[in-house]
Amino acid sequence: MTKGPANPFGHPLSKEAKSLVNDVRLKLSQPIHPKFDTDFNVYRFVLAAERHHKKEKDIVDAAAKALNNHLRFRKALGLDTEEVVSFDENPIFTKRLMPKGELLDVTDSSNRLLWYIDYASITVESIAHTIPSSFTCKCQFWQFEQMLRKVMAHEEKTGKFSSLRHIIDLSGYDLNPFTMLFLSSGTMAYYTQLFHFEHYPELVSPCETVNIPSWVHMPYRLIKGMMPAGFTDRFKLYDKKFLDILQEEINIKHIPTTLGGENQDIRCIPALKVPEEKYWQPSENEIIDLLENFHVPARRSRHFTVDAKEGETLSWYYRTDGDLIFWRVFQPHHETKPEDKELDHENFELVYPFIKVAAKLVHERDSVKCNKEGRYFFLFCNKHAWLSKKTADVMLTVTNSDGERRRVFADGTHAKCDLVV
Repeated sequence: MTKGPANPFGHPLSKEAKSLVNDVRLKLSQPIHPKFDTDFNVYRFVLAAERHHKKEKDIVDAAAKALNNHLRFRKALGLDTEEVVSFDENPIFTKRLMPKGELLDVTDSSNRLLWYIDYASITVESIAHTIPSSFTCKCQFWQFEQMLRKVMAHEEKTGKFSSLRHIIDLSGYDLNPFTMLFLSSGTMAYYTQLFHFEHYPELVSPCETVNIPSWVHMPYRLIKGMMPAGFTDRFKLYDKKFLDILQEEINIKHIPTTLGGENQDIRCIPALKVPEEKYWQPSENEIIDLLENFHVPARRSRHFTVDAKEGETLSWYYRTDGDLIFWRVFQPHHETKPEDKELDHENFELVYPFIKVAAKLVHERDSVKCNKEGRYFFLFCNKHAWLSKKTADVMLTVTNSDGERRRVFADGTHAKCDLVV
């Protein structure tokens, strides 16, 4: 039995922590890239598992399962093998869709790097009406990956466990109907779960919101019930009486003047509200008129099967009437084709991460070149819905090296296609 976290922030990994890390490593079925392979990174998943389990075996099993899943995502997204977009190049910042705060090189008393952001300028509807949900998730993965690398470099320099201490100033942030829907629908809870708990656990710890208006308590109660254990420990709310609390662990010289500190150089680049006339609108009417319509029942999934050769390009365009989890997996031709309509993604190589998207306000459109010959499955999953079925309208095409294009339908049939998806 463990008694609380085996290793606090600001300390080298203890003997007990290293033992747990080694036990997790023995259970990994996915390769771990040298760029990511540190004991601190493995321990983040151990620490997250300790919030849910008490027995050492359960902690190790849960941490290994979560880390294996993250390693599959890392490979699918090329986080260790491809150039990861920097903060300065990230579209959510270059388009001013989210406020951008610098990751500082100074720490609190627990060796956690500081990160300040002003949220008054953020408008959720600007993001939702401007870029596809899947691209928003990619941008967030790039952002979190840059944050992780900053923390990793600091841990290598100090030899001590670290994270980001995130302070959000909510002064001047107003509630509107779209934001309330974003909170009450579970969308914010999903993104929080996806990044803060599933894929980058204990990386942003704690996240402290200061200068909160009184209305925040209602949506906070809504999302708190959807969150996993440890949410209230990591996500804290403070009214205007927060400076003394921060100063207990942060030097006043490292607190911005906007929050009552002495540092005039800490600045946040605000987001810009996108005018409605610049919201995304469908322009490919010819494609939209030819989309294949199919339903995904509650608690079920449906998929397209595509046989493709190395070098061919798979392209897709789809819209939905609600949120569906979309992903793509690969199976070599020599393996037996599954007969079940319900596919277990864990049995296949993940080549496109499974993320929840709502392609209603902005349709989804993307393509990828196949790097190996085999069977590709495009899955739409509605297993998170207990009662409501969802509808997806899809066009999926395959283009060979000669530029010849064929369309693939849900029943497996093909047809020549002249449209560029």
